[in-house]
Amino acid sequence: MSTPVSRRAFLGGGAAVLLAGGAVAYGLAAGAGERTAPLSPPLSPPPAPRVRTVWRDHADGPMPARGDEGVPFVLRAAGPVGGPVVRGGALDAELGDQRAASYVNQDLGTAVHRVGARFAFVPGPGTSDDGSLCLAAWRGALPPDGPGVIEAPVHLVVTPRRWIHSIAVENELVELATGAFDRPLPTDGSALRVDVTLAGDRAEIALPDGTTTTVRDDRVPALPAPVACWESYRHAPGGAAVRLYETWAA
Repeated sequence: MSTPVSRRAFLGGGAAVLLAGGAVAYGLAAGAGERTAPLSPPLSPPPAPRVRTVWRDHADGPMPARGDEGVPFVLRAAGPVGGPVVRGGALDAELGDQRAASYVNQDLGTAVHRVGARFAFVPGPGTSDDGSLCLAAWRGALPPDGPGVIEAPVHLVVTPRRWIHSIAVENELVELATGAFDRPLPTDGSALRVDVTLAGDRAEIALPDGTTTTVRDDRVPALPAPVACWESYRHAPGGAAVRLYETWAA
């Protein structure tokens, strides 16, 4: 499914495409009208991270200017955002209780082949499905409204109940696969893990419920992107908040 979006519509890295309107059916167990991605065999070994930050190793306070390996962070935001700040061993975007997004980016200098995180959903100010984490890699402009064209070979949105994997081509999100978790992910701060590796035309995805899937698209190799991104997004009041415990990319 192709979804034309303006640069401003990348507020939430396009998570609004997942969360608003219910236009697409989700599910790992297929039902009438649902579009699903089949589970895959075990994933191939991912490349070793080139950047990795363990947030529990940082004292409470403003987000540091650089990651643990020394690569600078580039921050973007839209809507009411009070952070990011380090608090209690995690990075918190401090999104206001309305539509808002915080983008934590690192420029690796060459194409990103992997992006992942240890993270959690927490209940304040709400536990609805209107909160999400997005893993992405950007080429060209940076969302939400950087000058130029936004493109991405990987754009994975995870909410407490579902996930959607897309690419972005010339400011257009192209949905490739979606699914719903058999059980909603916890929203009590429990650590979860999500990891995406790009290999040729494949995105090999380790989802936070322990399942894996591989999504193929022949446009992926033509979208080398040097900027890894970890995005916290709230689509509407009450949406679950995201805490980042560890971030990495290769």
